[in-house]
Order: sequence, then C-alpha cells, then structure tokens
Amino acid sequence: MLKKLLMFILIAIFPVNASHMLEVCPNGVEYVKVYVDSNCTLSDGEGRVNLNKSGVVYVAKDRNDFYRLFGLYPDYEFKGRFALANDGEDVYIIQNGRIVDSFNWKALYKDRGVVYYRTDEGWDFKYWDWTNFSMVEDYVSGMVIISPTDYRIDAGNVILASYTLTDLPTDCSNVTIFLDGNPVGGVPINEMLLSEKFNVTFLRSKSFKHFHWKFAVCDGCKIIITTENWKWNKRGYIVEFKSKKVADFLKSVLNHDKIYSTDVNRFSEAKTKIKVLKHGESVHFRSKVGVFVLPDCNPIFDLIKSAKRRLLIQAPYMGFEWFGDERPLLDAIVNASKRVKVRIILSDRDEATRQILEDLAEIEDLNLEVKTMDNLHGKLIVADDVAIITSANLNKYGLKLNREVGVIIYSKDVADFLASRFDEDWSGKKKDVSYLVPSVILLLVAVVIMHTLIRRRFR
Repeated sequence: MLKKLLMFILIAIFPVNASHMLEVCPNGVEYVKVYVDSNCTLSDGEGRVNLNKSGVVYVAKDRNDFYRLFGLYPDYEFKGRFALANDGEDVYIIQNGRIVDSFNWKALYKDRGVVYYRTDEGWDFKYWDWTNFSMVEDYVSGMVIISPTDYRIDAGNVILASYTLTDLPTDCSNVTIFLDGNPVGGVPINEMLLSEKFNVTFLRSKSFKHFHWKFAVCDGCKIIITTENWKWNKRGYIVEFKSKKVADFLKSVLNHDKIYSTDVNRFSEAKTKIKVLKHGESVHFRSKVGVFVLPDCNPIFDLIKSAKRRLLIQAPYMGFEWFGDERPLLDAIVNASKRVKVRIILSDRDEATRQILEDLAEIEDLNLEVKTMDNLHGKLIVADDVAIITSANLNKYGLKLNREVGVIIYSKDVADFLASRFDEDWSGKKKDVSYLVPSVILLLVAVVIMHTLIRRRFR
C-alpha cells in the first residue's frame, strides 16, 4: 500500500508525463507498448529494460512469438528477471530518476490475449484478436417497426445473423445463417433442423463471450437490424432500410468472423415457435443512419453524455460492472441526470438494478426515474432527436464482451415516435400483450362450446 501511495505521489508531482505506456499484454504473447519521449527505463520492480529509442516502441518476452502474431519484431525483449505476472503486478516507467507512469492489472481481466490500452479517460481493455471496424454512415429511407408484430422478411436472398433462431422469419429458400455456437442453455434443436436445409455457420470464440447480434442483409442492399431473435412476441424494435454501403460493411464483418466457425455438440430442447397475429406500429423516415458493431465501436456512452433535453433508456437488463473501478455507464447516466430528466424502463426481471438506481437518485437528488415492465426485450436509447436501437443489453457483456450490432438514427420524427411509444410503456396505458395463435384457438373453441351449450339449453 505504501509503495502504491509513493508511486502515486511521484507521478502526481512530476510536471510532464512524457514517456508512457500505451498497451500491456500480460498473458499470451507478452508485451508492453510504450511511447518514449527520451531515454527511460521500463521496470516491474525486479527487472529492467532500458529504452533509448524515441517514439512508439514494443518490448516483448519472445521476439519470434511477437512476430508470428503481429508481423513485426519488437524493439526490445524482456531481460533478466523482468516478467509480466498473469495475476497482476506494477509495471512502471522511470525517467530522470522518477516514476512517470505505472499500471497494475490485478483484479482485472486476466484471460489469455487480453490487451490493456490507454485511452483519453484512463485504461480500457480488448482482446488481441478483436477487430477495429468503424461505424458506417449513410443517408437512407427506411422505417422503424414496434413489436409485437407479424413481421416477415420478403426477399430473394437473405444473409441472417442471430444469437438463437427457432423459426425462420422468411419464405425465401436462398438463406445463409450465422448463429452463436454456445448460447446459454445450449443450441436449440430447432437450429439443427434448419442447418439440414440451409447454410448455417455456428460461431464460437474464446474472446467474444457470445455472438448476440440480430441483423439481416437482403438482396445485397436491404438491411434489417433488430433487438429480437427473429420472434416478435415481446416489446422490441425493428429497423429496416436500404444501403449498399451498410450491406457491404456487415458482410465484411461476417466474412471476417467466419474464423470463429465451430461444430456444435451441446443442445437444448426444441423451443416453441411463436406466431404473432398483431401488426406492429411503424414510422417511416429519411435521414442519416450510422451502423456499428460492438465492441469495435460503442457510441452509446457518447449519446447518453450528449443529451440536453430528454434521455429515455429502455433495456431488459442493465449492469454497471466494467473494468476495475470504472463504471462508464453509471457515470454517464448520473451525469446526464444532473442536467436533464432521465427515465429508464427495465425488465421486471431486473428489479435489483431498479432499486440501485432509485436509491442512488434519492441519495444524490438526481433527476432520474426508473420503472419496470414485463415482456420487454428491446434495447432503445433516445437522446434529444437521436435514437439508438441495438441488440446489446446495457451491461459489460452487451457493451464490451459480446459481438453486437446497433444503429443510430438521426431523425426527430423517429425520436418523437419512439418517445411516444416509450411514454405508453411508462404509463402502462397500453399493455404489452402478445397475441399468440394458441390463445386465439382456445378462445374460438370456448366460444363454440358456449354457443353449443346455449343452443341446447333453449331448444
């Protein structure tokens, strides 16, 4: 403890934090990436590596392993007793006899291949095999549809990605499907039946916890992004538009992620197919949209931070654990509630988060209200005149550890429409009812029986 306090004081009083670490990978191909302003020393308290090159340099345990992974040789190799402990330790830079930078990954993520990297706001992490796809924007015409709905895909060629898939949402025969190969509870046996008829690729990765996205590319240009696993019996959202640019982007992501293809050997029981007899409300729009995949690009925190007039958040699950002591989602919500009224709707299965937020709002006198509702599966954020619809639950899995997809819609009409539906859910004036075929059949049978009994009685 004294050592850490002393290190903090030394860093605080040093006038210019010139040389500093940019990345640390302690497990796997061990290396440290450093920006060197002038001669300095990298140390773990037991060994040292003197750095006398300026600019960005790499220090690695094994130069050949590093080359095989990244295609270049490191500038320096670890020497003597210098080693990165998987369970965490202090690594620091000494310059002009003073410690100018330090980092410790104890109690953080320790999986093989985790890379810690410096950001403008501190430290974050990624896996070395993660991609770096940027958000793609286009000006499009489209519509947003509210579920429950009887939505079906009308196309001649469909590429579909989902977490699970119990019923194919199209009559198209030319369908390519990408599914998570390790969903919670196992792969529904329905998916194996689909794989006998269609081209199905199951994906499983040691770095992505789940492939939780839900989108489709149809006929090379029609895009469908949804919060639902292609069944429409709960409150959720569908965004549909045409964009060759976005289509090419999403196909390139899928083409890359084929490297995670896997065989499936763990199954769950068949899931019930759900038919909804309700046509969902919708709104048409013409505006700019931005499509992103997580964890490569995450505009959600920035959108929350940007809210000046209204902030509405709807998600079945919300969690604040992130990275060490960092709580970026909670911080963004709390800060937003100090300048704008924030309303959040959670699933009634996430009562614990509702209680946490309500207690915090009372203690800190925040302009924040929280409610829960049943049959919620959609993930929605409305900030002023911009909306995000995404497959990602608002926790560390959805926002950081899963493969997810989302769309930003820069449209006041869409934002107002979604805010109106949010208000209905908030007030409970419209019940989120799923009109299912079995229920309708039972009702008709009951009517027939009652009619028969009445006729017999009054003959």
